[in-house]
Amino acid sequence: MAKSSALSTQLSLEESAWELFETGAYEEVSKLAEKNPKNVFLNHLRAVCEFETETNTANNFPLEGKTVLTPLLGAYLHKAKGNAKEAAVLFHEYFKASSSLVSYSILTTGIKACEEVGAHKACADLIQRYKALWTDGYFSKLEFFSLYHLRKFEEALKVFKENSESLKEDRDVLAALGLCFVHIGKFEEACNILEKLPGAGEIPSYEDKVTEYSDRIKNIPKYEARKKELSRMELLDLGYAYLFSESYKKAEEVFTSLVSLESR
Repeated sequence: MAKSSALSTQLSLEESAWELFETGAYEEVSKLAEKNPKNVFLNHLRAVCEFETETNTANNFPLEGKTVLTPLLGAYLHKAKGNAKEAAVLFHEYFKASSSLVSYSILTTGIKACEEVGAHKACADLIQRYKALWTDGYFSKLEFFSLYHLRKFEEALKVFKENSESLKEDRDVLAALGLCFVHIGKFEEACNILEKLPGAGEIPSYEDKVTEYSDRIKNIPKYEARKKELSRMELLDLGYAYLFSESYKKAEEVFTSLVSLESR
């Protein structure tokens, strides 16, 4: 009975510490850890608090032992050492587990760590975990691009539709949106999107676009001869020349390179 009572008290202490952590009361978590130096969970949670506040003192107290927070702590340690890829992998592994403890701060840190290294699958997975708890659309742009890079074009289009008010003025999103339509074979919709990009002009129909770009279509070989030297505007012209001459794969490659250039 005494053993069961002690275990219950310990779990209650850990639960209380986690509730404090969720509300951002990191100093209170540290105080609990200091009063209970042999509690491995509290030591690990205190370390996470230190990393979240970027005080870089997490190595000044014991980190040995294993808890549910061990993979998360490993992710923070790699992040602090500049091992971005390793950190992203561990954040992904931690949040994939259904038993993992989740808070707004650590989940957003994990998503941003995965974004930093272009881990599109990890970003998409972690954002799904985020959306199950919060519906603010904070990561809608990242979710859209993660799905786009994963070639889940229908899903990317759905994300755009759900968040169109916040995404419809973003040039990079519109460029990728047009390519989503290209990928699923909706070329007229693609043209309607791509022609709205800055510098694309205001042309009412697909046929008019073909006529407008006829000279540039004829000059495709000249563009290709100096492709590495083309300006952004010339690349845009080449992309449209490919698109309106029905060279869709080449158009996709050019527009994708433009999206990459704009996001740097």
